[in-house]
Amino acid sequence: MATRKPKASPNGTPTQAGVSELGLLLRKLRAKHEAAGGKFLNRRELEREIADRRGLR
Repeated sequence: MATRKPKASPNGTPTQAGVSELGLLLRKLRAKHEAAGGKFLNRRELEREIADRRGLR
């Protein structure tokens, strides 16, 4: 039985099945943020942060 090769992106790096290059980049950034001790906001916290930055609060 033949095994499937992972798909390669235009620059030659393998990608995960069904995940775009942007998706892979976002996953790497998330992992880097998490490794640095960064906090992830829930939806309510995110909306509050956006409103604060826009000067709406």
